Amino acid sequence: MARIRTIKPEFPQSESLGRVSRDARLLFIQLWCICDDHGRTRAASRMLASLLFPYDDDAPRLIDGWLDELEAQDCIRRYEVDGSSYLFIPKWLIHQKIDKPSKPQFPEPPETLARAREYSANPPPRKGKEGKGKEEEKAPSSPAVDFKADLFARWKALPDGGGGPFLAKVFRDHKGEDRVLEAVERTLAEPRADPKAFLLGVLRADQRAEDRYDDLMRAVR
Repeated sequence: MARIRTIKPEFPQSESLGRVSRDARLLFIQLWCICDDHGRTRAASRMLASLLFPYDDDAPRLIDGWLDELEAQDCIRRYEVDGSSYLFIPKWLIHQKIDKPSKPQFPEPPETLARAREYSANPPPRKGKEGKGKEEEKAPSSPAVDFKADLFARWKALPDGGGGPFLAKVFRDHKGEDRVLEAVERTLAEPRADPKAFLLGVLRADQRAEDRYDDLMRAVR
């Protein structure tokens, strides 16, 4: 069942999406509407072409190329379960805010299951609260937790990134966690001479873009 999804005003400035064709970008946006609340959907190309491009006769022969473009930029990842093709969007919670996710409609990607098994076998140590004994160890509640923790770990490894304290301050000082996560990811995508300055510059540019969008919306109301 298709769902109403949102597009952030900074979407057109995404560097990774700027490296794919316009048709691939349109496909990516349309995929959001047929993904479940966990960012998964079926990936059979003929089915996607008929569902998402019903008026385009060339879509059935072109859509595999668009999917390849998106996968090359890690916008999607395709996988198989019991002989059926699926895809998921690794940064789903960056693109969409899901307040009350419904039950998954499609099977989990094998790599997600592998992470869950690894976590269960080797859970990280957790400190118990004073007077309440040791807390129960719980698996991460959503892909967003894993994604954020991975970005923090990669940032801490930067020789000139200021470590975790700098990144934690950035999250405190800037509104919109999704925006900060995407800016951190953009900074980590390539080696930077001054990653701290680049990250702050990305956030300032995003804020200016959002301010311009707000001004435009006020002007047309």
